[in-house]
Amino acid sequence: MRSNPPPSQDFPAAPMPGAIVAALLARPLPEQESYLADHLPQFQPAELDDIAAQLKQRADGYMRTDLARCLHVAGLLHLMARQSGNPEYRALALRAEGNAYTLGQGDYQRGVACYDAAAEIYGRLHQVREQAWSQNGKIYALANLGKYDEALAVGQGAAQIFRDLEEWLPLAEITVNLAIIHGRLSQDTTALALLDQAHDLYQRAGPDGAPRLLVVEMNRAILLRNFGRFHESITTHLSLLETYDNQGKAVDAARARQNLAMTYFILGRYNEALVLLDVAREAFEGDGRYRHAMLVELFTGDCLLQLRRFPEALEKCQRARQLFSKLGTPFEIGKCLLQEAHAFMGLARHDDARASLQEARALFAQEGNRPALADADLYIAQVMLQQQELPAALRLAQGAADVFRQHDLPLGEARAYLLAARIAFCLDHQAESQSYTAQALAIAQTHHLPTLIYQGQQIQGELAARQNRPDEALAAWLAGIEALERLYSSLMLEYRANFAEDKNRLYENVVALYLAQGDAARGLHFAERAKSRALRDLLAYRLDLRITARSAADQPLVDRLLALRAERDRLYRRWHTGEEVGQREDPTAQLSAQQNIGQRVLELEQQITAAWHKLLVHNAAYAQDAALWQPPTGWVPADLDPEILLLEFFSLDGQFVVFLVTQEGVEAVRLPVTTAQVQQLLQRLWLNLRAAPQGRPAVQAALIRNAQAVLHQLYRQLILPIRPKLDGWRRLIVVPHGPLHYLPMHALYDGAAYLLEQFEISYLPAAGVLPYCRQTSPAANGLLALGYSGNGRLPQAPQEAQTIAQAWPGATLLEDEATLVNLRRQAGDYRLLHLATHGEFRPDNPLFSGLALADGWLTTLDIFNLRLQASLVTLSACQTGRNLVGGGDELLGLMRAFLAAGASSLVTTFWPVEDTLTASLMQDFYQALAAGAGKGAALRQAQLPYLDRHPYFWAPFFLIGDTGPL
Repeated sequence: MRSNPPPSQDFPAAPMPGAIVAALLARPLPEQESYLADHLPQFQPAELDDIAAQLKQRADGYMRTDLARCLHVAGLLHLMARQSGNPEYRALALRAEGNAYTLGQGDYQRGVACYDAAAEIYGRLHQVREQAWSQNGKIYALANLGKYDEALAVGQGAAQIFRDLEEWLPLAEITVNLAIIHGRLSQDTTALALLDQAHDLYQRAGPDGAPRLLVVEMNRAILLRNFGRFHESITTHLSLLETYDNQGKAVDAARARQNLAMTYFILGRYNEALVLLDVAREAFEGDGRYRHAMLVELFTGDCLLQLRRFPEALEKCQRARQLFSKLGTPFEIGKCLLQEAHAFMGLARHDDARASLQEARALFAQEGNRPALADADLYIAQVMLQQQELPAALRLAQGAADVFRQHDLPLGEARAYLLAARIAFCLDHQAESQSYTAQALAIAQTHHLPTLIYQGQQIQGELAARQNRPDEALAAWLAGIEALERLYSSLMLEYRANFAEDKNRLYENVVALYLAQGDAARGLHFAERAKSRALRDLLAYRLDLRITARSAADQPLVDRLLALRAERDRLYRRWHTGEEVGQREDPTAQLSAQQNIGQRVLELEQQITAAWHKLLVHNAAYAQDAALWQPPTGWVPADLDPEILLLEFFSLDGQFVVFLVTQEGVEAVRLPVTTAQVQQLLQRLWLNLRAAPQGRPAVQAALIRNAQAVLHQLYRQLILPIRPKLDGWRRLIVVPHGPLHYLPMHALYDGAAYLLEQFEISYLPAAGVLPYCRQTSPAANGLLALGYSGNGRLPQAPQEAQTIAQAWPGATLLEDEATLVNLRRQAGDYRLLHLATHGEFRPDNPLFSGLALADGWLTTLDIFNLRLQASLVTLSACQTGRNLVGGGDELLGLMRAFLAAGASSLVTTFWPVEDTLTASLMQDFYQALAAGAGKGAALRQAQLPYLDRHPYFWAPFFLIGDTGPL
């Protein structure tokens, strides 16, 4: 018989079980075990049972909100079991732990062990109901381990027990888990029927079942998405999300966000999906639910694959694969392998893709998951198509379509039909291709899937063109472009270049068809729509890419970005100066230290890029509502000055066409040169240019002749076919395309003279950029000239800045004063910015191309954070005009950042420049500007005196943007 202890200061003499549980859990965690141990002896067995039941209930509640506390409460139940000798309390503890491991941490093997141990205890005690109840969580754990037959058998056995006992609440719980298993097996019709049963059972259970109806609705919304009922799925998830947020249930809200994101993903609303996934991942990680967080990373990888960001997606799916391999979940491992294969395909690593696909296929076959097998076969068929194994690829695509149709999975069915249509088209099976395309488009249009619509319309147009039905081809391609641009406009700006990489064919088809019909103006319109769209949107809408928190939630991200940038800048200075403490006297150690610093810099740059993109995704309000999309109005020739002839180049099927555009109209001429031929000549030219600065005077004449020979060949192919049409014009604007962005067109040589001698030539990334270059209202102040020698490497740079500043009212920043801080503070106050320093182009990551300053580097990312009112920015440095030409002919480098920051025009350079000649040329340039010449005319005037030198010395300088007076 127990003796009664003295009354506790926390309770009356006879405390109630509920009171002790509340007081217990209100105490600090380290004190709870001793507190419980001290107070348990005063309770009767029935009261102890009540306390244990309440603790189990609390543990289940924490399982959805705080895993650490859930496991801690399970430990309190173990304590009760040891102190009382009652095995039922240990069974309750094991069930709580099983839930935490299975539903919280995704540690399914450990969860199954806990459930089995609890069932064994109840079996010894002949408690059939509790034994069946302890198996509920095991069903879900077994399914995740790929043991579907065992999971279904356990679930059906437990369900029968509760059905016999008329226990509706546990029966409903088990029914939901059975529905989830069938959903994982893509047996969605069966799963939906089971959810309907669970809904009825929860209602029969009365008030206890009402909260669980939300779980049914969430799983139903997932199935509705699978059935292609996207509007219903979105509406349900939005309602659930609002409910969970209002109730403060962060984990359940995260699940709703994750599921809603996957629906947006299918609809091509990638930006919205990424925002939701990011918030969900943070919620899961914050609660220690790393398995759930890694699933979110896997879904994020799906978005990145569609955005053609293959290295990032590959890193995510391989990291997820490691975790799921540890957890032993074959379905998720297979999904990781499919993602890995997709990334390998995008990187043209076809053998690696096939290996991953065969491994995934083996896992899905072991599970007996036919839709997942069909998904793997569809990817294998894509690899076969790329490797021209067409008949076998077609059979796989047809088989996959059959499986998806049998399982009522319309999205998979449409994907399979599209691939089959493309393969049949390549085999010239036109009727078969037409049939598959029609079926795919019917599904895609019914469910409003622009990702599939543009692909289907592209194939349909190609079929019509092959059958000599140009009007039908044009209608299909225009519909495809509309769907594609809806997708494009919903992307965060920095994702657009990658996304556009493989999608130019639609525009090429339309341009070629309009040219065949003699409609050069419409051809130009669509050539323009294919080029530099992100830059034009950036300028047209004055999109803000600055590193700034627009909400309190983003402030930690901004703080992290600023810290990463500071660390990167510190290490970058050490990397470039070769400074490493304690290593100067050991060359081998010094080299190793420098390599380590360089690797760390590259890692930091990747982190900065990812964090910046994350911030931009959060703030991309322009990408949130696809319903607001409107076809772009485009640029019109009337925007040109009457004395300007614009030459816009465009590549069609690997061969160039040039549009000659005046204020009066448009003419198009096909050129007798391919992109491959231009690239070969460019390689020869650049080899010559690299030799020029080191060439001895004795060989300079030969280098000049060699350069002129290459430039003459390029002239004959690009200019000679249209040369008569240039008569009467003095001002040309050149809009390059593809490899022509690396060619100084003003240096083309006709055999007797350079093009610069005959014309004033400026450049634009796209004709549609021109109106925005003219809209800038310049600042009132004159010139800010910055000159930095880079520790004496460019001795003329400070003198150049000082000399130029003497001709203009303004200010100078020389040597130690030429800092990032000073430039950021003053740059926005001047209409002329002249930066004479060392420049660096980073083709591996153009975001970190930059200009050397006394305290670091002014990178592309920094320039996006400036706000300028400059009529002209002159970058008197090496390679400042070099860009990485991305998808959609986007130019990634310093140029777009300065235009985005507010510059009307830029003078930049194609390649490294010579210090002394540059200083002299720039002095002439600014003198011509001071005399009232327009920017384009002043640059030409400054270059003309040096044409007897190798083009290396005078041709790197070119003007982008507005060419008029300051």
